[in-house]
Amino acid sequence: MTREEAIKKLLETDEEFRQWHEEREELKWKIHKLDKHYPPDPELEAEEERLKRRKLYLKDMMEQRIREFLKQQEGGE
Repeated sequence: MTREEAIKKLLETDEEFRQWHEEREELKWKIHKLDKHYPPDPELEAEEERLKRRKLYLKDMMEQRIREFLKQQEGGE
């Protein structure tokens, strides 16, 4: 099973993974909007950094779930 197939399967079957994915996509959009703000505002920059940290955290959680899923698939085949 490829990584892409694992992601697709997890999105279909794992509610928590799907929620992480959806939140991460929303954060990408919010970060993009904040990144376009001019002139720079320290408060907005702090919010952008907070969102980036949350997005990275979600990515790490998703990567861990993908690795676990792939390892489980290898053991089950």
